[in-house]
Amino acid sequence: MQNDESIRRHFEAIGARAKVRLFGGRPGSSFASAFLRIDVLSDRRGRYFDIEVGSRAPEIVVLQVCPKERHLLLYSRGGDRFLCGHDERDWFVAAVPKRVSTVREAKQALMPAEVWEEARLLRYSATNNRRNPLFVRQGEWFFVPVDREFPEALIHRDEVLRRWNSRKPHVCEELYREGGQLLYIVGGRAYTNEEYKKKRGESRKFARARVEYRTGNPVVYVRGRVRHPDHATVRLDGWHRVYINGEPQIGSVAFVD
Repeated sequence: MQNDESIRRHFEAIGARAKVRLFGGRPGSSFASAFLRIDVLSDRRGRYFDIEVGSRAPEIVVLQVCPKERHLLLYSRGGDRFLCGHDERDWFVAAVPKRVSTVREAKQALMPAEVWEEARLLRYSATNNRRNPLFVRQGEWFFVPVDREFPEALIHRDEVLRRWNSRKPHVCEELYREGGQLLYIVGGRAYTNEEYKKKRGESRKFARARVEYRTGNPVVYVRGRVRHPDHATVRLDGWHRVYINGEPQIGSVAFVD
């Protein structure tokens, strides 16, 4: 099945384990045969990369391995690229939004466009650090200092910051938000106002379902401590604007607040 032994050896070079296996879902459909999923799971031996592929999925190969950085770039001949590696306390996988061939280019492609516009002027060694003169990074979040103040009554305390459908939110000591889009969360899925009204009119069951209200893609500023179980706590002195990395999102929803 594909070149799974070669892939496992490449992952071992960065200190990781990888399992490559056939898609275990319902067979017979074109989706199942082309299926490709990469995730970080756990077993009795600890964390590992789980690579699940369909019987006719495009071949996957490793474009570059950087043992010292504990990162590698995985490529599907269908065109998808994935940066796999270790960040502080845990392994991660991130879909890369651009056609790149090196780990360095993948990291740069994952920077938010607004951040990269300034970061490209810095040395790679600086942008590769989680704290540099331009930003502080914690996982997929970038915090850029700004010279702003906000009304005390509108500042939220111990507020969560999360990518859409993320299981582990980042918790911010102080947070202020502007704008954004009202989202209706039903059954774990986000709907815009127009989508929600249409769905309610089509299904009585949906209309009776429990709904939560969130804000999608607001402009967010944070100050103070930002905590997350997989990352060291960062302390932000003064207000910082929040940007999410460039990993492809679900629809138009990058993050909810």
